[in-house]
Amino acid sequence: MATQATAFGVLTERLKLRQIDYPLLLTTTLLIGAGLAALYSATYPWSPAIFRKQLVWLGLGVVLALVMASIHPSMWARYSKLLYTLNLGMLVGVLLFGAERKGAQRWLELPGGFQLQPSEFAKIFLILTLASWLARQGAAIRTPKGFLLSMVHMAAPALLVFKQPDLGTSIVFGALWFAMVYLAGARTRWLWLTVVAGALGFAGLWHFDILKDYQKARLVSFMNPEADPQQSGYHILQARIAVGSGQLVGKGYLHGTQKNLRYIPEQHTDFIFVVVAEELGFVGAVGLLGLYGAFLYTIWRLMTRTREEYHRLIAGGILALFTFHLLTNVGMTIGLFPVVGIPLPFISYGGTVLWVSLLAVGLLQAISLRESPVRI
Repeated sequence: MATQATAFGVLTERLKLRQIDYPLLLTTTLLIGAGLAALYSATYPWSPAIFRKQLVWLGLGVVLALVMASIHPSMWARYSKLLYTLNLGMLVGVLLFGAERKGAQRWLELPGGFQLQPSEFAKIFLILTLASWLARQGAAIRTPKGFLLSMVHMAAPALLVFKQPDLGTSIVFGALWFAMVYLAGARTRWLWLTVVAGALGFAGLWHFDILKDYQKARLVSFMNPEADPQQSGYHILQARIAVGSGQLVGKGYLHGTQKNLRYIPEQHTDFIFVVVAEELGFVGAVGLLGLYGAFLYTIWRLMTRTREEYHRLIAGGILALFTFHLLTNVGMTIGLFPVVGIPLPFISYGGTVLWVSLLAVGLLQAISLRESPVRI
């Protein structure tokens, strides 16, 4: 009997190993490696401590991802109301007790000089709780009441984040909601009406001076950065110079001129893609984008193969999260979008951003372990 039990245990472990999404694991590992290389280049001459901190964040993040992968996703559905309350509580806590930097109150101070940004965790909380709510409602999302209630579910944390102020992250919340209710079967015409209402609402924020002056300046500089080259247009102009100077194959790893002279603002966080483009050129930038494309494809493949609606909505929300971050970050660094402070997952410096990215991958692996068909 003991031998049979041992054999059964070995077989079970082998089946679980076969259900791991290895393409997702591989592309994530390669992105982490690319991120560490880019961050080292962006910081080694002037602040090597940043790279060491990122290694600490990475080690802790891997542990969190493993824990997340070991938990059945259905547990998050059972405690979705508690998660939603916790999410709102964290965001209110930031407004009451958060540390202020550069005119924004977005961080909670931790011992050892570390900081935590709850608005990043709020993205995962929103995906989990909204997926649970949509899965329970079913076809109700096609009714006006269901559609509006789903919007309220997103709007509460989004408004708290907007208050910090953090326009970029609040827009991310809107993008997540849009993608997930579309996957849940919301009527297309209502989604288009929401887009129109959002555009009108943004015009109202501008007209009634609800947007901060620096937020307005970023939007104006996006249209004409040369109008204020030393202030609001500086980010875009320096990024444009650095990307253009990279040409086909770049100036060589660690040899970016604009980077070494620190002409690139926030070159280790929001504008780290500029460092890649300057040092590795068009070839390196396209290579990184191709790696991201492979990563997003593995998520899309998992989403389309899931049997449970709750799992499909989670995977779709995570796919929307990474896609929006990628398009917005790269777009703003090459002048296609306004500067809104959206980091590049796995590449930009930041412990909370890295943790959330790894938690998302761990959650996807948890779905894969419970969903993938096993072939013996």
